[in-house]
Amino acid sequence: MKVLEYLYDPHTHTAEVSHCGRLGASELVERYRGQGFAGIAVTDHLHEEYIASLDCRDDWQACVSAYLKGYRRAIDSAQKVGMDVLLGAEIRFPENDRDFLVYGIDEAFLRRNPYLYRLGCRTFFERFSGETLIIQAHPFRDFDEADGDIPTGCVHGLEVLNRSPRHDSQNERAAKLLDRHPRLVALCGSDTHRPGDEARAAMVFRRRISDSSLFKDAVKSGLYEIRQLGGA
Repeated sequence: MKVLEYLYDPHTHTAEVSHCGRLGASELVERYRGQGFAGIAVTDHLHEEYIASLDCRDDWQACVSAYLKGYRRAIDSAQKVGMDVLLGAEIRFPENDRDFLVYGIDEAFLRRNPYLYRLGCRTFFERFSGETLIIQAHPFRDFDEADGDIPTGCVHGLEVLNRSPRHDSQNERAAKLLDRHPRLVALCGSDTHRPGDEARAAMVFRRRISDSSLFKDAVKSGLYEIRQLGGA
């Protein structure tokens, strides 16, 4: 009997929110649907520079509404075609240029935690590690290299397979780093920004993952596989 597989990409960006994004949320969903994915996580950038670019910078609730614009459009499109869209965030804290993918969040979480990216990675982890999943994204890119180790007390895991075609993420180094920290979990992602980036990696589950909290729980439990797809 064939085992059912459900493919999810946990690292995507929308043109509505991420300044570097070139795919609108609706097209993003349609492209992943065409590749047979069950769902995606929208992980638009959330950091001081982004918020500073918005008219809402002194009104956190307005900023949250602006931040969720791509996610909401993705949800609207996904509901029409039976796909799942999970809410995540790619957060950058003040101390350096490292990026952290955060899951297990929802709109209420964002609204009750104003300017959460200002906390710093250790304070964020101490406060929210029990209710979220915190992953260091592409730890060995030239501009945010982990210098051979992980940020102590900041993460549950590492993105060991980042499939962006425009950056050398040095995935083999990330995998070796994970080997030295076996208690951490592994994540993969296409890091989709532009047409052609999509569906280059997948988290594979045996059941549907309908929201970010379920994704967090499944990853922490190890109930998934990582799969590289398409492209060099």
